[in-house]
Amino acid sequence: MRSLKINKIFIHGWSFSSKIWEGFKNVPDSYFLELPFHGDNREYADNNIIEKFSDQLCEKINSSNKETALIGWSLGASVSMLTALKKPEKLKKLILIGFSPKFMDKKLGHNPVFVKAFMMALKIDFQDTVYNFRKTAVGNPYKNIPLPEKEGSIKLLREFINLDLTERLEDIEIPVFMIHGKKDRIINYQASIYANEKIKNSHLILTQSHHAPFLEDKTLITNLL
Repeated sequence: MRSLKINKIFIHGWSFSSKIWEGFKNVPDSYFLELPFHGDNREYADNNIIEKFSDQLCEKINSSNKETALIGWSLGASVSMLTALKKPEKLKKLILIGFSPKFMDKKLGHNPVFVKAFMMALKIDFQDTVYNFRKTAVGNPYKNIPLPEKEGSIKLLREFINLDLTERLEDIEIPVFMIHGKKDRIINYQASIYANEKIKNSHLILTQSHHAPFLEDKTLITNLL
């Protein structure tokens, strides 16, 4: 069901910013949030970061006079899922791109050996490691997008790495639309296949794309709004 009267809240992935949603800025009733320590959201508590951000998102959803759809990419998809588990009354739909219910898992996320090496690399050379990560994810280092704040963003990433939503997927009741690229080098697309089997009202779209299929075809998202 398409609706122009529903709020659309977009949440980007780790190391990027709301600028990644440039192609969606003309979508009516849309809001583009910055993850903690990203974009202009630099001042943020550095403990229980994801949980606190999700709580604030719930408040934003419930304080609106409109129903809401969350569009989350990568870490933003996990934030969206965590928020849906809190069952805010006005949240009616999730659109998740490159979702992982458990990132520290070779099948449901990324090889733990490589994750540990990446965390070490961030401490040694944060800038180059982030740019290389972006290029691996979407084929472009996006140097026009400012780097996140180093220490805070690493703590945020560590929380994401330790997040495990596998046992809670069956608690989701609202419609969920998942989009995943089969050429995703950040999160194994099997993660979305797994989640699609666990979530009651779920729909899965697989594409021949990288970690951010919407950069190649924005109708993947707009057709679901």
